[in-house]
Parts: sequence; structure tokens; C-alpha cells
Amino acid sequence: MNYKHILILVFGVTIFRINPVVSQTDNDYMDLLLFYVDEKYDICFNKAMKYTLKEKTKKDPLPYLYVSKASFEMSRDHKYTNNYPKAYKTAISFAAKYRKKDKEYKFKDDAEDYIDAFKLVMIEEIENYILEGTDATYGKATGLCKKTCDMDPDDYGAKLLYALLCNLTKNKSTAKEYFKICKPKLAEYKDNKFSLKYMTKSQQFILRFALLEYANYYKKKDPSKAKSMLENGKHLFYEENEFSKLNYNLDFKLVYDNI
Repeated sequence: MNYKHILILVFGVTIFRINPVVSQTDNDYMDLLLFYVDEKYDICFNKAMKYTLKEKTKKDPLPYLYVSKASFEMSRDHKYTNNYPKAYKTAISFAAKYRKKDKEYKFKDDAEDYIDAFKLVMIEEIENYILEGTDATYGKATGLCKKTCDMDPDDYGAKLLYALLCNLTKNKSTAKEYFKICKPKLAEYKDNKFSLKYMTKSQQFILRFALLEYANYYKKKDPSKAKSMLENGKHLFYEENEFSKLNYNLDFKLVYDNI
């Protein structure tokens, strides 16, 4: 274990002592933390998976989070490819399962940074699928976007993007359902430039992306609808916002001004 790992481990142990994990059982899952910090991802994965299958621990959220985190790391290292060929998909699936188990987000401190970074990877993949613009790739983008919604139920930009993608894939009823969920939040964003302050980086990025995709899709069919959608984010993205965690660019301003 190198110096970096020791520092992370000491920090992790300290956090657990100050703020002990509250779970369905009395297990603090320190063993999973140790294996993860020591980069023994396959061992961490296998032990965490066993916890998700045992009757006593299968309702605890943290094992699902560690399955996801270990899988994600293995998906980035070729040495695990043969034994764990579906590591990336497993990471996505178990991140969503974790969040379903942790409805009240009690383990936000353990999960938020990881999920935020993971979602930024996923939205890049979604963007590439959308750029290809085929029925097949729209379908893949839709499935992946639904997973981002499951991983982060507070991401209304992801819900908005999912609504648009459902519309593109002819799933009109689900599109209407998710757009209805988003409407109150969009109204809140429209009137409150401080909304960004309470969003993670991925939430900010996906919201901006979703608004732009919505506008680009509707600007020829219904320019007024495209403009109206962008109005919801004008306070947030048109000019530099002190609460933004993103590098400012002119994309939003240019699209808004050209509709």
C-alpha cells in the first residue's frame, strides 16, 4: 500500500469513527473500504456481491455501492477484462440499485462524488449516441439516460433529457410523465439564479445539455417551444454564474440568441 492509499485509508477510518455507518445491520463494511482503498477491486467486488445476496445484509445500501465502485474501476483496467467483461454495465446497474436502497441518501458522503463523476462519463456516452442520430443509438441513449435518473433521483436535467429521448423513441406516454415531473423544477430554475448553488457538477452539466438538446430538436418544428425551454435556464447559463461548477462557454447564449 503506497503513501496515497495510507492517507485515504486513515481518512476513511477517521470518518467512520466520527460518523459511524448506519445500516440495516451492525456491519460498517470496513472490509470493503480497505479492499477498495488498497485497489484490490476484484476482492472488493466479490465480497460486496456476497453481502448483496445474504439474507441478513441484502437490504444494506453500501454493498451495492461498493459493487458499483469496484466494477467501475475494473472496467478501466484491461487486466480485469477477461474475468469481468461486463464490469462497466455492472457498475451502472449497481449504482442504480444502491440509490434505490438508499432512498433517503443517508450515505451521501460516501456516494455523491463517485456518482457525480460516473454520471459525467455516462453523459458523454449519451451525447455520442445522440450525435449518431439513428433509431438504434437513440434507443441506447434512452436506456443509459434512464440509468442516470435512477442513480440520481434529484437530477431533473437527466429527467428532462430522458423525456426528450422517450419522445424521440416514440414512447410518448413516458415522455409526458417525465416532462410533467420536471415542470415545477423548470419553473423554479427560471426564476432563481441561485438554483445552481444546490446542484452537483453533473446535475449542472446535464441540465444545460438537456435544455440545449431540447431547443435544438424543436427550433425548426416549433421555435417558440424551443425558446420557452431555454428561458428556464437563462438565469443559470446565459451569462457567467458565480455558482456554476462548469467552465463557462457561449453555447447556451448562441443557441438562445439564434432562435
